[in-house]
Amino acid sequence: MKQQRGAALVVVLSMLTGSMMLGLSGIQSSLIDERLAGNYKAATEAQMGAEKAISTGWGASGSGVSASDFDATRSRSEVETYSWTEFSGLSDISTNACSGNIVCHYYLLQEGSDFFIAGRGAVVSEGNVAAVSQPVFARVEFTPGPNPLFTNGLLSADYIWVTGQSTVHGNVHSNGTVDISLRDGSEASVTDGSDGMVEVPLPGTRPEGEDMSACDDASPPAYCYKSYDSSVFAEYQAREGVINDCSIDIDMLNDGDTVFCAGDLVVDGGSIESQRVTLVATGNITMNGATSSGGAESEVGLFVIAGQDIEFNGSTDNYGVFWAGGYVRQNGNSSLYGAIVSGTYIRSNGGIDFISLDNVTNPDTFVPANPRIVAWQ
Repeated sequence: MKQQRGAALVVVLSMLTGSMMLGLSGIQSSLIDERLAGNYKAATEAQMGAEKAISTGWGASGSGVSASDFDATRSRSEVETYSWTEFSGLSDISTNACSGNIVCHYYLLQEGSDFFIAGRGAVVSEGNVAAVSQPVFARVEFTPGPNPLFTNGLLSADYIWVTGQSTVHGNVHSNGTVDISLRDGSEASVTDGSDGMVEVPLPGTRPEGEDMSACDDASPPAYCYKSYDSSVFAEYQAREGVINDCSIDIDMLNDGDTVFCAGDLVVDGGSIESQRVTLVATGNITMNGATSSGGAESEVGLFVIAGQDIEFNGSTDNYGVFWAGGYVRQNGNSSLYGAIVSGTYIRSNGGIDFISLDNVTNPDTFVPANPRIVAWQ
């Protein structure tokens, strides 16, 4: 009987030991599951933070982005390799778009003609990073449209003076004065500096003698409303297939051609028809003869950019958008279709027939607008 009682004790102790081992195994398994669940929760919150960052950068209906905001100094593949510390430490990173223990940032990246909002998130607990999201990229597409500056008509930063009777259909504005006599039948909105100043962006560099300290005055002079950008010339000079020439014939050009002249450009007239051609000179441009559009008055495909002055010679029809850092002057009666923007004055020695056309087809006059997200990666 005593031997049987001893055997029972061994059996009970064995069962207790087994139960304890099973209990410890269950506790360990539960702790691992809890840790895995916590890690999964943190990773999910970090990933949601990345998406929230992109939504914040996008704004309501794309109101948070414009094409000029995107940084083109880094590639997407480079940003993808960044650690959280590298990404969040970028000089042009956004402020924290999340709250609580979730930190998230977005970065506006341009790679070639592609625009991306890059977002990343992290969960931070007591100063330690518990989880970091994978990088998320929202590709943004901007639908380009004609620059309103080049569809407004005649715009001068100084004055507009036209001798003789003129017929004008479109807008006429100068930040200085406007002296133009309109024939009956004109449909023109004519304003000058007394009606309000208009910002005039221009190619080239600001001329000497314009005292910018006066722009802090209560009533700054008209030239304070000009801005210059000399980088436009480098962009066209580096364009693939550019024609480097300072004397060209319109009839010899093809659709899509860009002509660049580091100096003064002389242009002989011809028929543009439906072609889209861009003429660029760092100095003056002299237009000798017509740049007719084959009667297609509804399209404007010629874009002329001068760092200094543009001058028309002869009584001609000219179709195009003419953008001058200096003045634009017409010698003789002419018909102009399109738009003129001048950094100093617009002057015609003789009457002018001007029609502002909205259908500018040359993509060089377009600006990115109306953003939309086309891919979420």
